[in-house]
Amino acid sequence: EEEEEEEEEEIDNNNQTVRLLRDILLAKDDELYVCGWHVDDTGFWPAIASSPGVNAWIAVDDMPVNGGGGFALAVGSHTAPWRDEAYYVTGSTQTFPPEGFKSAEDFFSNRTGGGTCNIKQSAPHLHRRLEETKRIYDMQKGDIIFHTRWLFHRTVPFDRSLVMKHRQEERAAALAGSSGDDSGERKIANKKNELLYRRYSVRYGPGNAEIPRGYGTELSVLWDPKNGGRTADEVAALDGPWYPQSYPRASENEIKRLRELIAEKLPVANRRREERTKEMQPFLKEKAARVNP
Repeated sequence: EEEEEEEEEEIDNNNQTVRLLRDILLAKDDELYVCGWHVDDTGFWPAIASSPGVNAWIAVDDMPVNGGGGFALAVGSHTAPWRDEAYYVTGSTQTFPPEGFKSAEDFFSNRTGGGTCNIKQSAPHLHRRLEETKRIYDMQKGDIIFHTRWLFHRTVPFDRSLVMKHRQEERAAALAGSSGDDSGERKIANKKNELLYRRYSVRYGPGNAEIPRGYGTELSVLWDPKNGGRTADEVAALDGPWYPQSYPRASENEIKRLRELIAEKLPVANRRREERTKEMQPFLKEKAARVNP
């Protein structure tokens, strides 16, 4: 058993593994705002631009195509001749310096473009091109879309007529129940009737995907800056399963080591990320004021 564990510790940079780089549960409510056409930057996909990847986009709720609230893909955008311009105007990972950014000021002063979500404002002609290739699927709970890391995508806002209809029904239900009945069952029923579409996104990359260097909010790098510049396989071997192996099989050794990572390393890294996020807040507010004066 000890020999087997030692074998799993060996670093292999020949792309023999697939690792889970990030997973996230997302939800679309009835607010009008959505993030515009984009590819995920390092905050959501912790690998440098030369590292490929696949996103598994899993519907947690039924998402009928009529009424909005679903997921739009710009088919073919990952090979479009104008994709480099789109990367530039959204400040994609493709435009990051190899050594990463040095500080919050460096990041917000020198990152290109008008922000990940703002291509409609910063490059209307590219927004139109992306809209022309848009595809929205009629999703049922449990359906999965697999797409390349570099395919432009966006969330679809709910149709406002559907939102108004739903809010009217909520008000009617509230009036009907205004007799003082505030039971737990009523609260549960109201929760179930929320206009909310949930999706679970799992981002996979090869074991030789390189973790970005420099300033950011990546937990493994906040725990140990030396993890920036290492491959996901190297991080797993040297510092623990921050990016668990999923192919050719889950590693029993990594599963055991996850307990230590969660108990000892993750709380420290999360505190450091909270501090980092506070550092970034003034710059985010300033940028938001410029985009939406």
